[in-house]
Amino acid sequence: MNVDKIVNERQKLEYIVDNCKFETVEQVCELFEAYTHLIWKYKQVGRIYDFYYDDMIIHREGGNDLVGVDQVVQDTLACLAAFPDMEFKFYGIHGVGNPEEGFRFGQAVHFSGTHNGISKYGLGNGESLPPHECVDLCECLIKKVDGRWRVVEEWGTRSTETMDRVLRAGRSKTGESISKHKTKQVCQAINDEIEESKEVEVQV
Repeated sequence: MNVDKIVNERQKLEYIVDNCKFETVEQVCELFEAYTHLIWKYKQVGRIYDFYYDDMIIHREGGNDLVGVDQVVQDTLACLAAFPDMEFKFYGIHGVGNPEEGFRFGQAVHFSGTHNGISKYGLGNGESLPPHECVDLCECLIKKVDGRWRVVEEWGTRSTETMDRVLRAGRSKTGESISKHKTKQVCQAINDEIEESKEVEVQV
């Protein structure tokens, strides 16, 4: 994809997000699909503040809930730091609701990305997320709060074991590289000592 196509795609997504009227379920689903691409593909993480309510909560598997929009932003930045080229590929998005009572939508996506950044496990090593193996499912509740449409609650689950496996693989390979480097240094030091002792013996 050349520069012109990239810019045109981004502008089209921005137009959808900035001009949604929240009149139909179809508009809402189109909005949040475009919004998701802007966040992950185009790194417009600040848009999370536009659509997530300040005190919202994301319910996750294992009790790993995110409480408040700041935690959502931090979690997103952590993912992008580890996988700078991360994108979401949509399986589908479907919704229900109306402007009077609010909307709900559910989406199914899978992650695409390469561990070239840094995570809690250390530097990346170029390991890629296996295709269709790191999946994310979520359902969002959207209500009008203080005159603005916001996500007030979300329920989600994702393939955290797959992501952790890729992140840990980077750590183990990095650790292995460091270990080999240290071993080489030790061997070199021993060889230097042997050579020095030989020189002493010759002088004597």
